[in-house]
Amino acid sequence: MTLTSLNYPLPINLHLKLKPKTFHFPATTTTTIITPTLTSKLSSFKPPNSTPKHSQSHPLSQTLRSLTTITPYIRSQSTPILIGWLSSAVSVYSLSQIVPRVGLLSSTITDAVKLRNEGLALAFYAVVRLVATYLQQAFLWDAALSAVFRIRVHVFGEVLGRELSFFEGASAISAGDIAYRITAESSDVTDTIYSLLNTIVPTVLQLTAMATQMVIISPGLSLISVMMIPCMALAIAYLGEKFRKISKKARVSIANLSAYLNEVLPAIMFVKANNAECFESARFERLAYADLCKHLKKKKMKVLIPQIIQIIYFGAFFLFCAGSLVASSGSFDCCSLVSFVTSLVFLIEPIQSVGKAYNELKQGEPAIERLMDLTRVKSKVIEKPDAVDLANVTGDVKLCNISFSYGDDMPLVLNGLNLHIKAGETIALVGPSGGGKTTLIKLLLRLYDPSSGCILFDNCNIRSVRLDSLRRHVGLVSQDITLLSGTVAENIGYKDLMGKIDMERVELVARTANADEFIRSLPEGYNTNIGPRGSSLSGGQKQRVAIARALYQNSSILILDEATSALDSRSELLVRQALEHMMENHTVLVIAHRLDTALMANRVFLLNDGKLEERSPKTLMGINGLVN
Repeated sequence: MTLTSLNYPLPINLHLKLKPKTFHFPATTTTTIITPTLTSKLSSFKPPNSTPKHSQSHPLSQTLRSLTTITPYIRSQSTPILIGWLSSAVSVYSLSQIVPRVGLLSSTITDAVKLRNEGLALAFYAVVRLVATYLQQAFLWDAALSAVFRIRVHVFGEVLGRELSFFEGASAISAGDIAYRITAESSDVTDTIYSLLNTIVPTVLQLTAMATQMVIISPGLSLISVMMIPCMALAIAYLGEKFRKISKKARVSIANLSAYLNEVLPAIMFVKANNAECFESARFERLAYADLCKHLKKKKMKVLIPQIIQIIYFGAFFLFCAGSLVASSGSFDCCSLVSFVTSLVFLIEPIQSVGKAYNELKQGEPAIERLMDLTRVKSKVIEKPDAVDLANVTGDVKLCNISFSYGDDMPLVLNGLNLHIKAGETIALVGPSGGGKTTLIKLLLRLYDPSSGCILFDNCNIRSVRLDSLRRHVGLVSQDITLLSGTVAENIGYKDLMGKIDMERVELVARTANADEFIRSLPEGYNTNIGPRGSSLSGGQKQRVAIARALYQNSSILILDEATSALDSRSELLVRQALEHMMENHTVLVIAHRLDTALMANRVFLLNDGKLEERSPKTLMGINGLVN
């Protein structure tokens, strides 16, 4: 959603009333709350469709699909997993030695020597179990965190590789939703993976060891006690599936809230300028309350499930105790009874762990699905396996019968464009807003592919060129300046962040862009941190840093989207002179919104309604979208 789509009425009446109101949220149930409402008609926040819809399938197949997607990342951590499981084997062995000794203690109370020996042995195995359990959990946490680290890196890499349509348009996923999936939801995936790893082998080992102990003591009573397991398993399965559905709704609600915050906070100046604080507060309250309802329901279910399991467990346990007294008929001695009950207690523990792990899995399934959904979108801009790397580009550009629309059911933005820009030539594009100038820039950078036609650099189709090579030869200075957190030098030398920034070249291009003087006046010069999005710099300073960055890239082709628009008159003159000097060795495409900028070009074209028309300087006056 763009800021212009908020449609604030003018003027806005900010008189508040308290009344019950029903709000509808995407992917959530209807919620009735008491909240401040505005007397004017305000548009409600509608988060984008943030999660691709999967076809309805059996819960088991959904679980298997989720597990299959993360299995390769878990396998990559085989070493810590094996060490953790080996530690669990030591822990279970120690437990199998502890259980019979607990029973023996009851028969050796009168014998001080035996009591001391059994007590020391019991203490030794207890310490071994504690140490082994710690190592088990430490290594399995290491494996889970490292696996999710790899998942995060993979998912973010896939997101960066997506075409621009992934981030733009009605079906785009918001930046806030993407950030939430990669941060908060991937942390939930960590808990799920750990629960699974801490349950698979350790639980099986402990179940086997304790069941063996019980069978040795009394096969009959062991069979009776096993009857508890199906009841607990059925309850866990049923409640776990309900928990998964509730968890998914809770995740969508918090993702919507995150998306809203990521949209509004960067536009805080716009909000304040329109006296819309009260409106945005009301919108936030509605979304926050929806999130409260979903998470409260989730937490209640998470608390309820263990209690139900406990009721089943204790109910069955008491029935077992009563049955054991009848069935044993005096065949049990005190030692055997204590050992058997101790084994039963430690048998129930892993069964409960299975229940908790299952619930963690059901809670983590939506997070796995939403996280991996970011990697499943098929990109339309695909690099060919045999794509070439252009070492040098003279700057000859040809647009051959280019047509483009943003969707199959959308009108053509560009319609049969033909244009030849010779190497070293400067071309200006003028025209009204929405005429297709920005779209043409996106096609030259191959952020989109044209619906028909082709684009040639030095007579080479750009679809046959590696994307990194293509974009290395095209420099862009946009009206919407993008600076990142870091130093001035890091922003200018952005293309060399993975290597070593050439500081001599940084200072050279800064002088060319008339940025050196103000940069040296900063507290730490070129090493000054400019804050998030360059927030410590003025608009003109940001523009000059962006121009210096484009010069540092040393591209053969430059695209300037009114690159001098944010400069004062003195700086504009100096930068214009520098740009004119730079144009002698580059092919330049200028998106002009002012007459004097258009006159810098060798040729000027009017782009309107998807069509190109060459214009002479005398005919530029009065063109819509071009000012003096």
